[in-house]
Amino acid sequence: MMYHRGVRCPACRTPAIENDAACRQCGFSLEVADRSFGIAPALQGPIADVAGVMGAFKQKRAAHVIAQVERQFPQLAIAAVLMDVPQQAPLVPYAFWLFNRGQLSSAVEKGGENRLVMLLIDTNTDRAIAMVGYGLEPFIQEVPLQSCLQAALQPLQRGRYAQAIESFARELGRQLFELCQLAPKQFGLAQETQWLDVNAPGDANVGLAESLY
Repeated sequence: MMYHRGVRCPACRTPAIENDAACRQCGFSLEVADRSFGIAPALQGPIADVAGVMGAFKQKRAAHVIAQVERQFPQLAIAAVLMDVPQQAPLVPYAFWLFNRGQLSSAVEKGGENRLVMLLIDTNTDRAIAMVGYGLEPFIQEVPLQSCLQAALQPLQRGRYAQAIESFARELGRQLFELCQLAPKQFGLAQETQWLDVNAPGDANVGLAESLY
């Protein structure tokens, strides 16, 4: 299972600047990827089963779970892509190219407006990688996204692709819920009750300290 964020070059992993046309270290760019990988398939979410490994019922079930998470977080879009990644293609650069060239996002959803989460499953090797748009990078960082991939690992290893997608989506929803709970505190928007606050809730039901032992 692998994780990638757009702040690093997908080819050489050195820090990258969003507006640079190509990586300053290795020269990687989407144009270079186009020449290497050819024409990207036109993908359609929430599930693009290019490999044809999921039946209609399983697709519908997994899409239902994705829709539940998207209803909870309407700013978010989730897409799962299942395909045979070319054996000669490095998975991270290929996923980056597919994320940008696969038409999963509209033309106006660029830069900070892109809030897509893409799960790519390589059905050749049962590897998976997740990518997020720039609009989500300040919020969905490496640890929560790795948790989502870890949730999908066991069913993926058994070839249960629908279950892997469902597990990934549910864990993503759980991670986002936790982030929403933490965000007000991180930005100083919620006052945490101090232990010595005489007005702290719950004090009225507690007797003298001696009565607790």
